[in-house]
Amino acid sequence: MVTPRDRTTASSLSVLVPTRWDLWSLRPRALAYVLVVDALALAVIVLGFVWRPASAHDWVVGGLLFLGAAVHAEAARHIERVRISRTDRPFIDLKSMWTFAGLLLMHLGPALVLVTVTFAYWWIRNEQHPPPHRWIFSWATVVLGTGAAALVLVDFDRAALLTSAAGPRGLLLIAGAAVARWTVNHGLVVGIILLLSSSPTVRRHLASPSDTLLGLGALALGAALAVLAAASPWLVPILLVPVIMLHRGVLVDQFRQAARTDPKTGLANGAAWAEIAAKELARARRIGSGLAVLMVDLDNFKAVNDAHGHLAGDEVLRAVAATLAAEVRAYDAVGRFGGEEFVVLLSGVDTAAAARTADRLRLRIRAIDVTVPGVGGPSHIRGLTASVGCVASPTAAGTVDELVGAADGALYEAKRAGRDRVVTAPPA
Repeated sequence: MVTPRDRTTASSLSVLVPTRWDLWSLRPRALAYVLVVDALALAVIVLGFVWRPASAHDWVVGGLLFLGAAVHAEAARHIERVRISRTDRPFIDLKSMWTFAGLLLMHLGPALVLVTVTFAYWWIRNEQHPPPHRWIFSWATVVLGTGAAALVLVDFDRAALLTSAAGPRGLLLIAGAAVARWTVNHGLVVGIILLLSSSPTVRRHLASPSDTLLGLGALALGAALAVLAAASPWLVPILLVPVIMLHRGVLVDQFRQAARTDPKTGLANGAAWAEIAAKELARARRIGSGLAVLMVDLDNFKAVNDAHGHLAGDEVLRAVAATLAAEVRAYDAVGRFGGEEFVVLLSGVDTAAAARTADRLRLRIRAIDVTVPGVGGPSHIRGLTASVGCVASPTAAGTVDELVGAADGALYEAKRAGRDRVVTAPPA
């Protein structure tokens, strides 16, 4: 008899067999991208040891840093699990402080070994065991980022880098190394996300400014850790306290953001959009500017769910959300109103400009092509149409609810007139 534990064990062992990895089902371009990045990472490790052989001191320092990274990982394990489950953007790993400190304290080869064993420990201790090919790719991006950072530091004496003798140049070199590591690591991750996305838009997958500061902040902590370790290693554990508090602060921010975000599309939810719209309405009144509200509703969306399933329907909603966000200006606001209905706030436009934007959005939705997996192979969802209700308020009169109500009434007229069209309500 096969028990549930036996099945779990068999499943865990199967992920270790490369021929069974989902890697081989990737699109050809994405597969080639992953394999090239992985191969380059292996080459960088070999070159790291050829360039400068490791010393006994390197291995002692690497062992101590790995011990600190393991303690850090265990202390923040629950927080990290929640953080990973609440983001669809490249994950910002705060434990990078240990591997960046390793680069500043050791030669490149041992520093890359530290990256490898730290990643291996993280994979073993992760309850969900991420697919090995994803783990390997993430490891490869960090290895290449670390290699890029090492190139920034190549012409400077490492022994003096963490002392006052380094001066302003040392500060600039460490800052440059951190930026190089972040840029290469993050850029490679964004690259594969865009290759795998059915509706690639850079804005959706790039880290937010706060995420970027968080990633660079972790590297800055790594530099502080290296300085502290070089001056007085026994004081290093003190850094764990602010780092764990930083983890908790990040988690609170993610919960706050999640309360304002639609989980399926990443857009503002109805309440958050209404709050943004109310502020923009007040601002428009102060400066004497107009604004407009568009209600966008997908036509016959139930047929998509019936024909392809609800998961495919969710992919369509994400593709439409990405299209709407990409087609309006950065200071306009797009939200998911509910179901297959979206709402758009356009600032500083009159009725004619709002109608032109509404029609452009309608045509862009028509051009969406979503690829979804199926039993007989992937299929395409094309030919989507949308009805749009539009209302402009040249004097920013009325309330948000009144503008939404007018746009919703125009949307109803568009549906009743045959769908796939824009209807504009009289100016509010």
